[in-house]
Amino acid sequence: MMIQLVAIQMRWSPQDGSSPAAFIARMDGLMAQAAERLDQREPALVAFPEDVGLLAALAVLPPGLRNQPTMTKAMAFALRQQFLPALYYRLRHRVSWARALLLAIQPRLVPLYLRTFSLLARKYRAVLVAGSAPLAALPHASGSHLEAMRPRGPAVYNTAALFGPDGSLIGLQRKVALIDLEGSQGLDLTPGSLEEIQVFSTEVGRVGIAICLDAFAPESPVRERLAHLGAEILVQPSANPGPWTPAQQADWLRGAWGATVQEGRFVYAVNPMMTGALFDLAFYGQSALIARDADRTPGDQGYRDIGPMPGFIAVAQRDDSEEILTARVPHPEERP
Repeated sequence: MMIQLVAIQMRWSPQDGSSPAAFIARMDGLMAQAAERLDQREPALVAFPEDVGLLAALAVLPPGLRNQPTMTKAMAFALRQQFLPALYYRLRHRVSWARALLLAIQPRLVPLYLRTFSLLARKYRAVLVAGSAPLAALPHASGSHLEAMRPRGPAVYNTAALFGPDGSLIGLQRKVALIDLEGSQGLDLTPGSLEEIQVFSTEVGRVGIAICLDAFAPESPVRERLAHLGAEILVQPSANPGPWTPAQQADWLRGAWGATVQEGRFVYAVNPMMTGALFDLAFYGQSALIARDADRTPGDQGYRDIGPMPGFIAVAQRDDSEEILTARVPHPEERP
């Protein structure tokens, strides 16, 4: 049995979140491009990059937000427009303004983000990792029940959602190891719990999701837990807010590639990267599809400045482009 792996390297812009309709159309357009390269008779796993859900957050905020020159000014503009709802959460939970704003928009953000990718998973009949979004605790977001709700408690997590080809929500995975941009001086997100990390059974195999830094060693033990729980495919949705230098490329080998090829923890890895600018923050990276059996890959692909290395099935050509990587590979259960 064969399966298909897809990594969507998206080049984002604030205009992608100019409205809920614009967000839905943008995501649908990317899925349509991926579907053109797929055989509908075989199962497919499609993965979007980290933080794609921030565009859904922009889409539910006032339109003038998209015209702000910096992330700081965009946040200040959003707070002025959502002052009373944000003030309610700030006083109720004694949290920062950034966290209060994220809590205030949850009733609109949650249904837009989850329903969009649920519909796309069903429309294109794919197992779909919907990148990630800043989501509060969602006690009832499971199966086909994706209703809007008020946040339960003060926590907001960088959360990846996994959907089945019938559109059902298979599960949610929260990021454990946060970067500075996600910390108290930035979005002020809440670290996830290692004990809550799960592996999900799907028609393409057992999928483990480690959001960006969670797939690196020794920063986070998430990938070790995923391997212990029997994950066969590691999905690492990523967004790298910095230049794609040779040093950065070498560092990236400690992520999905190192876990899969060097350590042999997983059969495959899918690492979709975000590129482009969101306000004054620029993102760079080369998405990749990776196989554990390095001796079965040509060894003629790799990151731009490092050169070809074994284990890479497909690598994006550029670090600032929009590209869709696909590969047809044996089902993990068919591999030794």
